[in-house]
Amino acid sequence: MSERLRLLLVVAALGGLVGAGVPDPTRPAIAPRVETTSAAPAAALVLQSTLVSLSQRSAIINGQRYRLGDAIGDARLETIGPGWVRLRSPTGSTELRLSFPNSTRPVNR
Repeated sequence: MSERLRLLLVVAALGGLVGAGVPDPTRPAIAPRVETTSAAPAAALVLQSTLVSLSQRSAIINGQRYRLGDAIGDARLETIGPGWVRLRSPTGSTELRLSFPNSTRPVNR
């Protein structure tokens, strides 16, 4: 019995080590935020997703997650709505919209 228990512990320990380097396929691919010093032109920005709830609002733009007030180039993320965001820069405001606006329905209804 003792030999079986040792074998089980070794297999469990090795299983944890092998799975440690495997990425979770259910997590969204979000690139780490890279701060930019130059202004990013609005034409180069692509809105990929928005999350709007009572407790938080965030948007995925060019693969990076942003929240209200975050800087994107020389602009600030001013407003996040379902399927759209508004950026405010020294030259004015710009709205970005999802490519597929029909997919912006609430998920919990």
